[in-house]
Amino acid sequence: MNNQGREYVLATARELYGRAVWSHKVHEKEREIWNKKACGVKYRNIFLVSLTTLIAFVATAFPSFICNVLTAAAATATLAAVLWETNFDPVGKENHHRTAAKELLWVREQLLILIERCHIGTEDPGQSQASLETLTRELTAVYKFAPDTSPEAYAEASAALKGAEFTFTDREIDSFLPERLRKAASPV
Repeated sequence: MNNQGREYVLATARELYGRAVWSHKVHEKEREIWNKKACGVKYRNIFLVSLTTLIAFVATAFPSFICNVLTAAAATATLAAVLWETNFDPVGKENHHRTAAKELLWVREQLLILIERCHIGTEDPGQSQASLETLTRELTAVYKFAPDTSPEAYAEASAALKGAEFTFTDREIDSFLPERLRKAASPV
């Protein structure tokens, strides 16, 4: 591969690397959001079951219309909470985002290796291009099957990465890369 061809592969790999960094961080933040929701649901369910049980024991000890109504209301609230959890499945959503983040991290690491190979410049002609095409397909597949993320997760990722754009300057991508692989450190 000539020097100009390697520069094109490197430029594309760097852009994909930047996108993978962002996407990975957004899915990590979304996973954290769903983890908080799942923990909240768990504690809410424990509270509702405990409350229902307590009221049922009280209703058994002191049978009255009010105790029966309170027992029925607590049981209904518990059922509603369980139905909500079943329909929205916060644990499942957390797991989907964890899987997407791990897949993105894998592709991200492979792109980093490709960027390093382009910097070294010792790879066979066409091999860098073929690796880039394979990684592009793999990244596209991850994006295709990854769950949607929320604006909240994006905002948290943006704050974490100190930026909010899906296009990257060399300086921004360089801030994600190890120093030896930065464009400013060693031109191709």
